[in-house]
Amino acid sequence: PTQMLNDLARERKIKLAQVALGQGQAPIAERLFTEGVRDGNWVLLANCHLSIRWLPVLENMVMALRERKDVHPGFRLWLSSDPTPKFPIALLQSSIKITTEPPRGLRSIMQRMYNFIPEDKFNKMDSKKPQSDALCNKPIAYKSLLFALTFFHAVLVERKKFLTLGWNIPYAFNDSDFLVCDNLLRYYLNEQDQMPLEALKYLIAQALYGGRVTDEIDRRLLGVYIEQYFTMSTISVKNFHLSQDRTHYRVPVPAKYDSYINYIKTLPPPGGDPPEAFGQHPNADITMQQEGAKLLLDTVMSLQPRSSGGEGSSSEDFVLNLAKQLEDRVPPLFNLEKVEKKFAHDQSPLKTVLLQEIERYNVILALVEKSLKDLQMGIKGLIVISADLEVVFDCLLQNKVPPSWKSGYYSLKPLASWMTDLIERIKQFAVWIAKGAPKVFWLSGFTFPNGFLTALLQTSARANGVPIDSLGWEFLVSKEEEKAIQVPAKDGAYIKGFFLEGAQWDLENWHLEEPMPMQLYAQMPIINFKPIDQKKVKEKGFYSCPCYRYPIRTGTRENPSYVLNVRLKLPPAAPGFLKGTSDFWIKRGTALLLSLAT
Repeated sequence: PTQMLNDLARERKIKLAQVALGQGQAPIAERLFTEGVRDGNWVLLANCHLSIRWLPVLENMVMALRERKDVHPGFRLWLSSDPTPKFPIALLQSSIKITTEPPRGLRSIMQRMYNFIPEDKFNKMDSKKPQSDALCNKPIAYKSLLFALTFFHAVLVERKKFLTLGWNIPYAFNDSDFLVCDNLLRYYLNEQDQMPLEALKYLIAQALYGGRVTDEIDRRLLGVYIEQYFTMSTISVKNFHLSQDRTHYRVPVPAKYDSYINYIKTLPPPGGDPPEAFGQHPNADITMQQEGAKLLLDTVMSLQPRSSGGEGSSSEDFVLNLAKQLEDRVPPLFNLEKVEKKFAHDQSPLKTVLLQEIERYNVILALVEKSLKDLQMGIKGLIVISADLEVVFDCLLQNKVPPSWKSGYYSLKPLASWMTDLIERIKQFAVWIAKGAPKVFWLSGFTFPNGFLTALLQTSARANGVPIDSLGWEFLVSKEEEKAIQVPAKDGAYIKGFFLEGAQWDLENWHLEEPMPMQLYAQMPIINFKPIDQKKVKEKGFYSCPCYRYPIRTGTRENPSYVLNVRLKLPPAAPGFLKGTSDFWIKRGTALLLSLAT
């Protein structure tokens, strides 16, 4: 809020003294406080969360003002802070609280950004005589690029409403990012004769906004947007379109400040932005609404009482019966020693993967079985229910998977689906042990898919006598169904279990295609992962599609979701045919998932 406070102080002709708190700034803050009380200045102490230990001192100083009679009537103390539970309660109670959040909707965000631009200096750019305090000496270029920058900022902020289809990680882009970029835009246009678009694109997308972005796929999206908005056509083409929505979001003809404000007011209202404005498919709105409804229902469920009144069964009876049913379904543990003996003469990397996987699953199965047995005994009063068992009880009551059961692999499935999925995972390895490696591998069934893929590369590297670092992947989408595949892949492996989000696979023309209405996920055909020399990897005509283990693309440090990028064939390229470009699918957030949340 610093900029808004500066503008308010300048408008009221009041001196504003400010300091950003942090190490060693407390004495300066105390001095400014004392001077403000005496002279009637406004004092802004920013980033109070960085000086938590000093805040009790500030609290005493504020409380002491109540007893003093020499406080200047014009004195005001402004504090800014990130939310923190350690902020002094008395200081909060004696303050007027104001929260700043970005407005919702592209129109509201763009209006807010233009409010930061001084109208008088903006209009002075149109003066026939050079004005020293005009914003820029290249008014036509500046006005067009400023509008593009405003739209760029609004899209980045508002795109997070699409959740994982928007950003892998939600970022806190704020007003300061825009203001710094606006200053940068003016500086470069004023100082350079040539149009410095390449430098501006790099600094805005990679350094300033990109400085907040930690995910490579998100950084790729930033690059696509800036390349679309910051072009010579933005300046030279009349009413240049900034989005796939051809009705709105065009760069207005350079004019006075009011004309831009009036044009922004004609844009769709908050909540009415079409997904096409972001490069998204209309299905993206459905995903957003489903997640909102799910959050609401989960909140309502968490507020339900444990025991029901009347003649219905109690929650303890329900969980006891459910625990017994689940225990009966838990598969038996693998006999690791017996498996090691059977594969003693197998020296392939896949054997190592098999042993590691069944060892991990043994840990999961033992944990699940013990939790269910202990919970049943606890409900019957035979043992004390610990805090961990209390968590298991609550999760079973709400049809959720206890967090401790997810230690081996993360999943978003509800309890019933998770147990069915676990049984299928165990079945794949049981068949592998009994009949040998499967002809088609179910990649979703591995707790660590990257380990399996690395083993395939190692096998190929040994067979061909080449370094593993020299190998990459060729992804051949098979036209055969699983039942028709009678022999294993000659190189690499046939792999199934992929779901496309944000697209579907065209089974006639064999390339990516737009999803059908209401189609949130599409089954992907079997893919032959074939190791090849990295120098022979083809990039042109393919979309580098990220593959994730589960719908939350961020993952965690212990359970990363990202697996690898799979190159999928694009539709034939043609002038004006957006689907034939990777940028189209990048803005869609198109990705492959190994498992769903159902």
